[in-house]
Parts: sequence; C-alpha cells; structure tokens
Amino acid sequence: MSAARSGSHQIFDRSLQKAALEEEIGRGPRHAALVVNTRSRRGAASYSEATALLTGSGVILDAHFAVTDPARLIELVGEIIRQGHKFVIVGGGDGTISSVVDHFAYTDVLFGLLPLGTANSFARTLGIPLELRGAIDVLVNGKIADVDIGEINGYFFANGSSIGLPARVGRATPPSLKRWLGRVAYALVGAKEFIRYRSFHCIVTIDDRQCSFDTLDIRIASGSYQGGILVAPEAKPDNGELVVYILKGRSPWIVAKEWARLAFGLPLQPSDCEVLTAPRLLIDALPKQDIAVDGEVITQTPVQLSVARNALLLMVPHAYEDL
Repeated sequence: MSAARSGSHQIFDRSLQKAALEEEIGRGPRHAALVVNTRSRRGAASYSEATALLTGSGVILDAHFAVTDPARLIELVGEIIRQGHKFVIVGGGDGTISSVVDHFAYTDVLFGLLPLGTANSFARTLGIPLELRGAIDVLVNGKIADVDIGEINGYFFANGSSIGLPARVGRATPPSLKRWLGRVAYALVGAKEFIRYRSFHCIVTIDDRQCSFDTLDIRIASGSYQGGILVAPEAKPDNGELVVYILKGRSPWIVAKEWARLAFGLPLQPSDCEVLTAPRLLIDALPKQDIAVDGEVITQTPVQLSVARNALLLMVPHAYEDL
C-alpha cells in the first residue's frame, strides 16, 4: 500500500477531468493497459479470457501483463501510469485494488476494475458485475464516476478496514485456501480464531468527543461490503463519511451471533452495536490491535482515519448514482 498525498481531505471538483477523459477514451478505438494479479482467486484462470473479451469488444490493449508478484504489480501499475496511459484496467481482489489506488488517486487516469478476488467487496459496492463478461461490459459501455476512498495513517484504501477478530482472520487465512474455497476460507479460519481470541478496549476520538468500548470487532467502512457481505448499508463511496461499527461487549458469542446475521443478509442488532459516522476519526486500542485493509493486515493501532474525497475516477455501471 502506498502513501497518500497531502491535501486529500479537500473536496475536488472532478467534472472537467471526467469530461476530458470521456472525450479522450470515446474518440475512435478505446485504448487501455491491462494488469492482472494472477495470484488472486480467479486471476490466473481469467487473464487470457479477459484479454480476448476486451479486444473482441473493440478495446486496443497497448500493454497487458499477468503478474504473480504483488510487489511487482504495484510497481508495474505505477510505471504504466508514468508512461502516459490514461485508461488502466486492474484485475484482482480488494487487496490488489487497495495496493494500487495511490497511483490513481487525484490523477486524470481512469481506473478500470475486473473483480477477480475472493470477496470483491469494492466491486459489489459500486454495482460492478462479478461475472467477467458483465465487468468488461462496464469497462466498454459504462460511465466515469468520481468516488471517495479512505485514508488510514496516511495510506489510501479502497473499501473498508477492520480491527480485532476480522483482522486476525485476514492475517491467518492462507492465500491458497482463499483461492480454493473463496469466502468459505474466511469462515473456516474464523471458527478457529474465534475460540482463542480475547476482547480489547478501544478508544474512538471524533473532533473533541471521545468514547470507549470493550469489543472484539470494529469495522470501518467507506463502502457497503466487507468480506463480500453487506456489512454497512449506510456507507457510500461518495458521501464524504466513514461509518464505524463497534460490536460492544467481551463475549465472543456476540460476534458469532452478529456474523451469522450478516451471513444471512440481516442487519446488525442495534443493542449489540455502536454506529459512528465522521469524515475523520482516531482509533486506539488496549492492547494494540492489528488492522486489516480490504483483507490485508497493514498496521496496528493507533490509527487516524479519514475520507479522501472524489479521489478516484473509475468506470461504473450507468445505474450507479454519482453524487
């Protein structure tokens, strides 16, 4: 994950950049560069098909790469953008997306998303089809939107972050298990971690207001989905707010109950959950806790979180409401 640029809390008017991009990519054949993380769950199997479908839809791929090393993928996306490509398509999961968003944030480069991961929460939030042909149709026939992303300790993330048990599960789930079992892998590892995990004390500061809770699970959302499950229906990637869900209490059975509700598409119980909204906040924990960003553990508490307004220009379905 790359460091965020300064000044990202401001609201940027992206209308002129969107109009210029729409004119540029709509003029004659559409040109793009494609980078696919072949270590993502469906990346290796989908690379050749994605290349064929894009070219068959009239997209001229000036460059296309299948990448197995996540560090090389981050470098490669940066190189492609520095070479002057204006439309860059990235195939992978939520972790892949968050690892490259800094290269796109507050630029006039259009981000195209092929959801090829395990959970694909960012794509779900934006309404991008998870099926390859549908996602490519969005890249060819969709529209350009400017959306918010999050910042955590000066680093951008695309969709959501978690503290506590979800972060522990993210760290403990092997990539190979995710590729074979998909979201079921998280459930299996979660059951194991659930038995031995202990609660912690969190302190949340919003402006001059401070509150504290005993908890095992904190979710910070800029998008509606986490782990492929609808966790935060109130969270929208264009309203300038982060939504924080804190499951209150020390009993792991509260977490088990609420995770079961989420798995069945039911909302969290208000009596078990504290919901906070803010454009920026500080979270600390005793003892220190791991923090996962879009499924990948990247740091520990304390953390400063905030919204990066209108940071990304990306292709979305026409049904997406760009506020």
